[in-house]
Amino acid sequence: MMHIKRYPRTSLCDEKGMVLVVGLLMVAVLMLLGTTAMMTSTTDLKISSNYKTGSQAFYIAEAGLERARGQLRADPDLSGSTTSAQVVAFLSQRLTTSAGTNGTLSNSATSANFYASGGFVTDDVPYVAATSFGGGTYRVYLTNDAKTPDVVTSTTDTNRRVTLTSFGQGPNSSLAIVQQVVERLVLPPLPGAIVLPGPNVNFQGGNSNASGVEGGIESAVSLTSAASRDAVIANLTDINRLDNYTCTTPPCINDDAATIDSTWTSVTAIENLYNTLVPMANVVVGTPATTTTLTAAQVGTTSDRKVVVVNGNAVLGPVNGAGILIVTGQLTLTGNFNYHGLIMCIGQGNLLRTGGGDGQIDGAIFVANTRDGSNNLLASLGTPTFNTAGGGNSDIVYDSSQLTMPPGALFVKRSWRQL
Repeated sequence: MMHIKRYPRTSLCDEKGMVLVVGLLMVAVLMLLGTTAMMTSTTDLKISSNYKTGSQAFYIAEAGLERARGQLRADPDLSGSTTSAQVVAFLSQRLTTSAGTNGTLSNSATSANFYASGGFVTDDVPYVAATSFGGGTYRVYLTNDAKTPDVVTSTTDTNRRVTLTSFGQGPNSSLAIVQQVVERLVLPPLPGAIVLPGPNVNFQGGNSNASGVEGGIESAVSLTSAASRDAVIANLTDINRLDNYTCTTPPCINDDAATIDSTWTSVTAIENLYNTLVPMANVVVGTPATTTTLTAAQVGTTSDRKVVVVNGNAVLGPVNGAGILIVTGQLTLTGNFNYHGLIMCIGQGNLLRTGGGDGQIDGAIFVANTRDGSNNLLASLGTPTFNTAGGGNSDIVYDSSQLTMPPGALFVKRSWRQL
């Protein structure tokens, strides 16, 4: 019988202490995870805090910009200026006041010319001094713009544009710098009480002897072609109303193509003016296919002038208004009304005075055909329609003092950036 020798069973390795080792490893892993989570949480808190204080500084800086723009608007010299020459003269004065002891403005293209190493290094005089706001402070500097021929550091303005650089300092030494270029808008002069640009005109003068058009030192009716001038004179002669259209130095119906500002003589320029005015309008209503009857609350008063834009047809009257009224369809004037300012009928270029009624327009009326019946821009000016065949006593009196931008439309933003 064969005997098989058996050996005692032994373990492949000594397992004593493994539980302790595994436990220590798990503790180490948990400690690592906990430390990582704590560091991540701390980092997130710091990021959140920095974001919050940075946002506060940014909004403080933005508030500074609005304060500075409001200060420009409220400047009696600048708000009261009616010509481009007056505006650039007063802006040059403000820039000179802002320049430091060296008589030269700091170059606002680089923020380090104003603020470096935790402090202000410019000798420029702040246009808005350090002002507490929202848990921090802002201050704003005024410099020239860089659009040729202007130079940022020059105290001489030529284009009615200036640069505002606002420094917002928030909690925890946070800092934000924002900058914008603003322009003081000025309506180019109009050469008549009624201005009708284009190669031809559809003109029907008023048949009431009680109504009149007074151009003063300008034309009663200003045209931009000999054909248009002849058509207006022929119409007024036929209805025996030529003497109702008066001015200081006759003739009062004139072809002013050689002297009228280019803003009023092309589709592109007129529509550019429209596009500039729309964003700052107090009231924008209507669509090309609708008719809007304007209310007294919409069209402003002499103490609260408004920019009103009607996209489509509009009816004005019997209410009083003041400011700038822009209509892209047909404008119908009806009943008793008075208006102080500029009435612009562009787009379809169609003004109609119907029925009787009294009233006076002090300022000017501008009618230009810039769009076709589908509201597409024309390649060149079409034929404007001016029809005041209605009766009554309705006068149009040229008044350059009424042809100004309302206060809320002054100093529009042309560019913005964060430094």
